[in-house]
Amino acid sequence: MMLAMDNNKLIGRENDMPWHIPGEQIYFKQVTMGKPIIMGRKTYDSIGRPLPGRPNFVVTRNADWQAEGVSTCTSLQMAIDAGAQYYVDQGSSEEAPEVMIIGGAGLCREAMPQTQRIYLTAIDNEYEGDIYFDSFEWSDWVERSRQDKEHEGLKYAYLVLERPET
Repeated sequence: MMLAMDNNKLIGRENDMPWHIPGEQIYFKQVTMGKPIIMGRKTYDSIGRPLPGRPNFVVTRNADWQAEGVSTCTSLQMAIDAGAQYYVDQGSSEEAPEVMIIGGAGLCREAMPQTQRIYLTAIDNEYEGDIYFDSFEWSDWVERSRQDKEHEGLKYAYLVLERPET
């Protein structure tokens, strides 16, 4: 899973991000390039096009929904299975290839029990908005890496979080 959130677990405002952090889109591209990405239909609509260089899977209850350059899936599991099949079709020998969930909040909530790693931009600020990452609890995760950043006084960090081994 990959997303950004503020101190209050806010991740969006009116189907957009309430902040602009230079370099965040470059980081997103670096992490997701070549990997299957899964998003909800509203997230797709907010982006407005398929993201190049990676297979795009859009989850929607409307089986008739279509957009050029994306695969429509009617469930999260269908999208995860299709993302995993992408690696098989490519002849990948990776043991645990990543299938990336990139939003929205409902899809992240549904995917949380299966999620093993989160690439999180943690923004040290509070914004106004209406979409929260309410299924996330810091205590469920171990920080594996951290890159502290600052832009014009705004502090944020690129974190890689993983579930603790039990």
